[in-house]
Amino acid sequence: MQIYINSIISAIIVFPLIALILTIPYMIFEYHKYGAITKKRVLIMFSFIFYLLCIYFLVILPLPKIKDVALYQGKWYNLKVFEFISDLQGAQKFIITNPSTYISLFTTNRIIEPLFNVLLTIPFGIYLRYYFNKGWFTTIIYTFLFSLFLEITQLTGLYYIYPRPYRIFDVNDLITNTLGGLIGFIITPIFAHFLPSVLQLEEEVLRQSKDVTFSRRFIGYFLDLIIIFIPVFCFKDKLNFLWIFIIIIGYFFLSLLIFKGQTIGKKIVNIKLENTNIYKILIRSILFEGLLLHIYLPLIYFGINPLYAILIEIGCYFFLFFNIISEKWTEQNTLLIDKILKLKIVDTIKHEETYIIKL
Repeated sequence: MQIYINSIISAIIVFPLIALILTIPYMIFEYHKYGAITKKRVLIMFSFIFYLLCIYFLVILPLPKIKDVALYQGKWYNLKVFEFISDLQGAQKFIITNPSTYISLFTTNRIIEPLFNVLLTIPFGIYLRYYFNKGWFTTIIYTFLFSLFLEITQLTGLYYIYPRPYRIFDVNDLITNTLGGLIGFIITPIFAHFLPSVLQLEEEVLRQSKDVTFSRRFIGYFLDLIIIFIPVFCFKDKLNFLWIFIIIIGYFFLSLLIFKGQTIGKKIVNIKLENTNIYKILIRSILFEGLLLHIYLPLIYFGINPLYAILIEIGCYFFLFFNIISEKWTEQNTLLIDKILKLKIVDTIKHEETYIIKL
């Protein structure tokens, strides 16, 4: 039991790092598909990730020393199907009229291990049916593949980190794990009765997508910066700070002009500038993407002390942060530069007709 507890504790420790790594990709996916992120969907998805992490650690932990594993002499795998049934037949005699034999039966590893393997994947089947809307056959296939991944992890000695397996590949685990996933699928309505339906979750997120949040805009801008970074990094030896500044302004101006109010990043998160007046786009690119967000580049180029340039940039960021906070407070979500230029950032998702969006 202590081994299981230690594995879960390890998952709790590692989970924040995994969540941090997956946050940006998850936000990109949600903003691209739905246009918004809700607390309920985040809670469900990250609880699923935590559950998978717990199972993985239960499979691989505790990690033995490599030199000790090299000395192991036991078998690597077991391909005898339903071996646990024959093991039960060899267990202490079970007498249906004698309750004392029940305890001895259900406290032996011969029954605890297969029962544990069934219980292990019941939540997997629940998640697949409730959140991912999978059918019973797909649930069986996915659960089997998930179990196979875990068993291969054991068979390969944690992907050949170890010279040989330190746990046995057991075909019976595939059977009991798959059975657990199917049971989870069957009992999902019991849990779903107390939870919002997937349709309700999607309706909620699609309603919120009409209001383009600052976090959604930031993800689009973040993706644009990655795109800009690639050529800048490749030609960094030939570019000075002024050229980098010009490239940034040029990218935003040309992409907004060519794609009619969208950059590549904005396309990915499905937002656009509603007003595509060429002069307003140019002014916005110079003032916002250029001078406000990257003013330190020309300042350094023209000889300003780098420390002062960075402090000026930090001041610009504080101004932007204050602008965002004030707009959030008034629930307008429109930056000062966009108010001045009479620009508006809008959602471009084509909402499916199957969703009932109450605006």
